[in-house]
Amino acid sequence: MTQRDEADHLDPDPAVAAKPAITPEMRANARANPNSWLYVIDEAFDPGGRVPPWAVVGAYPVNAAGDIVEDFHPNDRYRPSPKALGFPEPGNELERMLQLVRTRNRPKEDLPGVVLDATLYIYALAPSQTSAIGFHDTSGRVLVPAYTSKSLVPKEWPHARAILGRDLYPLLGGTPIAINPHDAVTAVVPPEQLARAIEEELRDL
Repeated sequence: MTQRDEADHLDPDPAVAAKPAITPEMRANARANPNSWLYVIDEAFDPGGRVPPWAVVGAYPVNAAGDIVEDFHPNDRYRPSPKALGFPEPGNELERMLQLVRTRNRPKEDLPGVVLDATLYIYALAPSQTSAIGFHDTSGRVLVPAYTSKSLVPKEWPHARAILGRDLYPLLGGTPIAINPHDAVTAVVPPEQLARAIEEELRDL
C-alpha cells in the first residue's frame, strides 16, 4: 500500500507581508511622536510587551509635523506569525507548534518534545491493532502517517488508532513519523529526534 507524503512541497517559505495599512490609531501615535519612526508589530504580539526583532514588520518615518510618511521600510528579518499568514486556529498544542515551526517563529528542535505528549491518530486495520504501519511516499521513503485530529484522518482508512507520541515511539522501528502528511502544515519527525527529546526529559528529572 502507498500513501503520498507532501511534506516537501506543501510548505513553501512564508511570504513577506505586504505594506501595512495605516490606521487611525497609528496616525494618533505618530502625532504624539514627531520626528521618529512608527514601528509596525506583527499582530500576534503585544506591542506593549516583549517583541523579538523578527516580529517587527517594519517602520514608517514620521515627519516633524507628526504625519506618517508613506515610505514603508520593511524589516528583512521579519518572520510572519501563523496569525498574520491567516493560518487556521490550532486545535491543540501540537498543531500550534507545527505552525510556529513552519513559520520559523520557533526552532524545529522544539517540535519532538511536543510530539511525545500529543495524541496522534495512526492507521489501523482493526480497532485492536497494536502495531504501527508505514507507507511509501512518492520518493520511496517509508513513513508512519500520524494525524493531530481525527477529522484529518483519510476517509478511506478502515480505522484510526489514538496513541500518545511517546507510546508510538517504540513501535516505529526506525521509521520516521509524517505528521498531517496531506495537510497544509506538515512535518516529518525522525525517531532519532524523539529519542533525543526523551533523553532531555530524563536529564531534567
